[in-house]
Amino acid sequence: MSYKTHKPISEEKMLNPKYAGHNTICQYLRDIYMITDDKDIKLKCRVAMNMAKSMHERLKKYKEGEA
Repeated sequence: MSYKTHKPISEEKMLNPKYAGHNTICQYLRDIYMITDDKDIKLKCRVAMNMAKSMHERLKKYKEGEA
């Protein structure tokens, strides 16, 4: 089975302080993004953020079908 590839989200979205202090996957990825200087890790965090947001949208659609 082939999985959809995800592109990295923008750096501006990674630097968004709106959800600081929240206990979410996306916020942990933002925290990792902020504390590292490694460009490869930063890129992987941006891709993982897009994957997490995509998963969230799919779960919302799934939940709507269950209701």
